[in-house]
Amino acid sequence: MTIRHRVGLAAAVAGSAIAGVALPSVAHAADQSVIYVDNAQNRQFCTDAGTGTQDRPFCTIQAAVDLAEPGQTVQVQAKPGNVYPEMVTVKRSGLPGKPITIKSDIPYGTPQTIVGTHSWTAGTLPAPHALVLSGVHDITVSGFQFEAPQESVLVQDSERIVLNRNTVLGGNPDFNGNPSYPAPTPSLRITGKSAATTVSRNRVSGNGTTGIAVDTGVAGTAITTNVIVNSHTGGLLVTGAPGTVVASNTFAKNCGNDVSLAGNSSGATVVNNVITKIVAPRCSDPALKSATNLSVSADSVTGTTVDYNSIVPAADGVSYQWGSSPYTTPGDFRATGQGAHDNAADPKIPYYTADFKPQAAEGLTDAADATAPGMLDTDFYDNPRADHPQIANTGTGVGYYDRGAIELQDETSAWLHGTASPTPDHPLHAQFQTQYQIGWAPDGARLDFGDGSGQENLVQGSGQIDHDYPAPGTYTAKATATTKTGLVRTFSVTLTIAPVPAISLYPQIGSEDQATARVSFRDNTTSPWPVVRYTVDFGDGSAPVVTEGANPPIGLTHDYGVGGDYTVTETVVDNHGRTGTASFTAHVKGPHAGVPFAGYLGGPTTQVGIFDNGRWHIDYNKRNGTPSGHDSFGDAGDIPVIGAWENTCQCQLGIFRPSTSTFALRLRSGAVVAVPFGEPGDIPVVGAWDRNGHDQLAIYRPSTRTLAVRHDNTLITTFQFGDNGDLPIVGDWDGVHHAQFGLFRPGHNPGESNTFILRHDDGSISTASFGATGDVPVVGDWQRTGRTTYGIFRPSSHVFALNNPNTGAADPIFTLYN
Repeated sequence: MTIRHRVGLAAAVAGSAIAGVALPSVAHAADQSVIYVDNAQNRQFCTDAGTGTQDRPFCTIQAAVDLAEPGQTVQVQAKPGNVYPEMVTVKRSGLPGKPITIKSDIPYGTPQTIVGTHSWTAGTLPAPHALVLSGVHDITVSGFQFEAPQESVLVQDSERIVLNRNTVLGGNPDFNGNPSYPAPTPSLRITGKSAATTVSRNRVSGNGTTGIAVDTGVAGTAITTNVIVNSHTGGLLVTGAPGTVVASNTFAKNCGNDVSLAGNSSGATVVNNVITKIVAPRCSDPALKSATNLSVSADSVTGTTVDYNSIVPAADGVSYQWGSSPYTTPGDFRATGQGAHDNAADPKIPYYTADFKPQAAEGLTDAADATAPGMLDTDFYDNPRADHPQIANTGTGVGYYDRGAIELQDETSAWLHGTASPTPDHPLHAQFQTQYQIGWAPDGARLDFGDGSGQENLVQGSGQIDHDYPAPGTYTAKATATTKTGLVRTFSVTLTIAPVPAISLYPQIGSEDQATARVSFRDNTTSPWPVVRYTVDFGDGSAPVVTEGANPPIGLTHDYGVGGDYTVTETVVDNHGRTGTASFTAHVKGPHAGVPFAGYLGGPTTQVGIFDNGRWHIDYNKRNGTPSGHDSFGDAGDIPVIGAWENTCQCQLGIFRPSTSTFALRLRSGAVVAVPFGEPGDIPVVGAWDRNGHDQLAIYRPSTRTLAVRHDNTLITTFQFGDNGDLPIVGDWDGVHHAQFGLFRPGHNPGESNTFILRHDDGSISTASFGATGDVPVVGDWQRTGRTTYGIFRPSSHVFALNNPNTGAADPIFTLYN
């Protein structure tokens, strides 16, 4: 900060006896420019036994100031409103140009870091002060709220002390109503042989008595740019302290005299202050109500300068007491030769206010003496000096400093909050909430989105702006408000626009017609950007169906020439040229009933199912409904076979391809073994012919009614059995743990029964009638009896009927569709 002192003030300070005060020797922190203090509740590692590093801070301020050296900073880390319940006594000094700085960087306007004790219980007195500076020099203290029952801040016999940007409360009863201790005292006292003390940008309130007291013997004090309010018996009392500078302060809501120069306080400067009697209801004493704004004793008149103040007295009070003479108005006071530029411009500070900001007014705004002693370059809030374009400059120097502690600012401002908020069809969308407040000479406000797309004007007050970014990324958007006087206010936000998700396609078959090989297609595409083209390829060589525009295909159906498995592919294109593709297999039933099969595929009994052009539909439950399992192996025209190709009870899938007379056997590992065997027209059969734990391949040649078995040693044995039209079946009819041969003789005439012909090991034959014309045979151990029995599949109705002659149980009859 820059402070202008009266000529001769530095010389008076240099001659002070304090400069040679001896200090006790204390251990210090080596090569550490900042000493940290942090007693926040969430910090578990503070200690007063260390050196105050950031990761191991001190718990108390006292421990830190006891260690501080010239040029070091005691940094008090705290959340807003955090409390240090201690009386801090500074015992060490800095050097000219290298002060010890004690600070807390809580922004003004938020609850500051509280230091001191205030409340007490009956019979127990708290520490009287929050901060004591006694016999020390070159100390700067800022950013705290001091409160204690006696003087919250006591400066005694100290030199070059700076108290800046603090809140000082004290000298008043505690919050529980206990009386002051031991008697009413000022909130801040400067006493003894103190010299060159600067009190700047503080908010001081002395509800019990005076806000600030400067005592006899003190020299070169500057009271500048403070807000001194709510004091019970006066704002500032200077007693016997010549050369005191009182500059650019705001006094309001004080009972008693706002500024008093008592005793011999000659050579003072009282300049650029706002002193207004907003009388509080608690000022019930008539003497307090009618007190004077500025009182200068007869012994203080000599050499004292009063000018450029705005003074508004109480309704029944006077503005000045100059020696023994009262003066009601600034105009009257000019008869003394003082106050040539004083006036009664009312700052119109509301009674209920927290910031004591005045209203713009002629004689108050742009009306201070910028060259006066004690003037600062920035105001109470550290805001710069500002020139109001609608008010004439009547001040001295640059001409536009305001009177009082608070410099009116052009309230032009821009505020911005942005969020990425993707919406359907707008995946790179962001939404901005804006605030634009106009001030003295508005020239508009604009929002730059940070993507090179240009700017958009902001509306006065609150607004909302939507924007689509061109690509994913991190962008800094900036709102800028300008004035015709060249003032620029900006507010920036950074937001991340996520990459655009891929197109999601979930095409589905709506229904499958069992009679005409027809499917209906349903589109379930979701796309960040609008889809403009849909293409559906039904996988049978027909021309794809293309739908242009934003509406997906609705009610789309397709007829196939034959039932089977088809790969249906949907391709979509959005309006940004991105493509999405998805495929799925549509199994179309149609008129093709499929080929029945039976075998041990994972259950205790034989399962049945339907093989349809390479698609296996397996029923593990043998009851009405759709198949409970599906698999793919083989192609259209293949014949299904099931067998234990490896030494395991569970069978594996296989096919016989008539066109090449080749068996293809799928093993448990997924490998496929191809075995050429037979001739075109042969019918494949599988059975445990060799009794060695796995099955062997065989074919039945209808033209010669011959069964040919291929053994593990590659030898082939043959056996002739049956008549023309018979179909081969293989099973363990007698429970002898190996394959036995049999035939299925279909009924040829309507209503004629089918005949199962079973050949036993001893050569005998047994027969049984089961089913009707058009049925297809299946065999298996339906009830886990250890013996194979028979059944039929009726293609016309998709009905399985399974015989249970070995258990007496009812024959399972159920419908199964492929």
